[in-house]
Amino acid sequence: MKRASSFDAVKSQSGLTLVELMIAMLLGLILVGGVTGVFLSAQQTYRVNDSLNRMQDGFRVGFQLLTRDIRNAGSSGCTNNGRVVNVLAGNAWWADWGGSNFIAYDGDATHPGVAFGDAIGDRVQGTSAIQMMYSLSDGDEAIAIEHVPSGVNASFRIAPGANIAQGDIIMVCDQSQSTIFQVSNITGSGGTNVIHNTGGTVSPGNCTNRLGFPGPTSCSAASGSAYVFPPNAVLSKFESVSWFVGNNGRPETGGRSLYRTWVERGVVIREEVIEGVQDLQFEFLLLGSANFVDTGAVPLNRWLDVVSTRVHLTVEAPHLNPQGGERLSRTLVHEVALRNPVL
Repeated sequence: MKRASSFDAVKSQSGLTLVELMIAMLLGLILVGGVTGVFLSAQQTYRVNDSLNRMQDGFRVGFQLLTRDIRNAGSSGCTNNGRVVNVLAGNAWWADWGGSNFIAYDGDATHPGVAFGDAIGDRVQGTSAIQMMYSLSDGDEAIAIEHVPSGVNASFRIAPGANIAQGDIIMVCDQSQSTIFQVSNITGSGGTNVIHNTGGTVSPGNCTNRLGFPGPTSCSAASGSAYVFPPNAVLSKFESVSWFVGNNGRPETGGRSLYRTWVERGVVIREEVIEGVQDLQFEFLLLGSANFVDTGAVPLNRWLDVVSTRVHLTVEAPHLNPQGGERLSRTLVHEVALRNPVL
């Protein structure tokens, strides 16, 4: 039997040839390239879908919240006959019911409480803004048992447990009229007496404790008309809200957001609601008209004749578009009918 030589052993253990090695490397590169391409394609698809989902969430939340305020605009809780009295001191823009319980401002028109600017929370030039006031009987209101209209303790006696505190801005109403005032104090067991006197304990305070229609012609205790609200008059919190597009200070996500302001005990609070909103525009249908018109075409004396609103909302995706290097952007339109036009 022939024994294997040392040369044969070395030959049997020899590696690949250079050609074989190059072919193997080429096949490996093709395989890695294919896997990488599939991964990148899946990543791009994920980013596009994630951007679209976020944009859809922005539309859904924005339309839902904005629709709620628009539909409630002009509601005084009891009546829409327009007999509304404001006894607050200071002539605050956010409580000017007769002039702006529902009003919009075109892209270049100044909102009295939201200035144009480049700082965080400032309104973006060229975008519209809208302002609404209302008061709702939505389960959080108080029912008057008795009203003492004047004197040191001009007040409403209410059932215990109501969610009303000192400094709250309240709208009280019956079927005859509504009055906006500030709670100067709460007294009694369980907070059963809502005081509406003048004085410096809260800001802005009340000019007078006389709550009748027509309202005070000057800010003095003796001005205004005396009125006794009957039992079962409704006391609910007065809402004054505005919506606008403002700077959010984050250019990597588009730099703009949808903001909402509201009034809490006489203080205007500003809150970022939805990131990525680039533009907000409106169209309005006036009573007796067949066509919607842009914000700037609504006469100042006809805002209370608006019966329906179209909201144009432009939302930009948080991620760059993988194909074009720009963010995806979509504009949707939502129509809202007002519940409380003054007819």
